[in-house]
Amino acid sequence: QLNPFPYDRVKEYADKYPNAETVWCQEEPLNMGAWAHVAPRIRTSLRETENHSNKEVRYAGREPSASVATGNKKVHLAEEYALLADALIGEAKKPSDVVGGVPVF
Repeated sequence: QLNPFPYDRVKEYADKYPNAETVWCQEEPLNMGAWAHVAPRIRTSLRETENHSNKEVRYAGREPSASVATGNKKVHLAEEYALLADALIGEAKKPSDVVGGVPVF
């Protein structure tokens, strides 16, 4: 839910996981998704936490683009796998394999 923004829920879950990194991951390019809306709100929530008050939220997603998708399935999947890797392991990289449509890093 983006509006009204759940400041209290973000704070609650951030406090629950004191060592976690906060990452916003979106499929849409940077200039088309919800990042611009949620980033300042997540930062506000994190400032009120016990363990994340001095931490930033990190963006993991596609670079700004004039179109929503590349138009090429192979490139689209490579971008999607890279943003998942960036969100989950902190580094955009190619999967070592894809099993049943799921990338293996």
